[in-house]
Amino acid sequence: MNTFTIQPATAETLPDLVALVTDREDAARRLNFLRERLAGGQFKLENTLILRSERGVEGHTLINALAQIPIFPHLRSDVPEEAVMALARAVREQAAPGQSLLLDSNLASLRAAPFEAAGWVLDSRHVVYETDLRARSYPLDPQAQSVDANRPDIRELLEQLGQPHLEPSEDWTLIALAGADGSPAALGATGPGGRPDTASINLIGVLPQSRGQGLGTHLHAHLLALAARKFARHDGGTEAENSAMRRVFDKHGSRLMATQMYFKARD
Repeated sequence: MNTFTIQPATAETLPDLVALVTDREDAARRLNFLRERLAGGQFKLENTLILRSERGVEGHTLINALAQIPIFPHLRSDVPEEAVMALARAVREQAAPGQSLLLDSNLASLRAAPFEAAGWVLDSRHVVYETDLRARSYPLDPQAQSVDANRPDIRELLEQLGQPHLEPSEDWTLIALAGADGSPAALGATGPGGRPDTASINLIGVLPQSRGQGLGTHLHAHLLALAARKFARHDGGTEAENSAMRRVFDKHGSRLMATQMYFKARD
């Protein structure tokens, strides 16, 4: 019978936080990064949890002090369910109020049951895609217009699309496409992503009465064309149930990279 322990990392066991990274060069880079952050006081060892058994490291996670940053457990695919449940309970006790937990298919098996048994509630499912912007070209839409978010009709459109408070940063470009009546009916934006040489795209939406006319597909292609002028790659995602957006990703040569499950702590 396996015996599991859950403990914070120490300076000596810091390598255990990269023990499940199969690419050893990548593991070494990550370990150096962790040591630099530790030396700079950017994270604390007590904000880590390592799950072990007789066979070694079964899983680990870092718990950021900022509640808006989700917790990403990294687990062996064959770790027993009771061990996952124990780690999920320990994470819940240490998580900041309102902090979510994210299971990523590249880091852990997508098993909701042990997390739900430990007091987490499945909130949503997402899929993540990557687009190689150098692999093909994307058409600019001649009807697309770069617009100011504070323009009255654009402000009204943002409200209709459920994002009344959206304020794109200065390095982002906001694009509108018109519907059949000539007025703006679809909005999207593009700008730098969170990784080097990577673009981010926010396909804000298409008015309900203008859907089914290909506006979303045309707008997404236009945003990819703009992004390709500065970046080599685009990372993006959508809700797993959003079949329309997933078809757009497929049409534009995007590659499914991960499926994710978001959990929130049960009240």
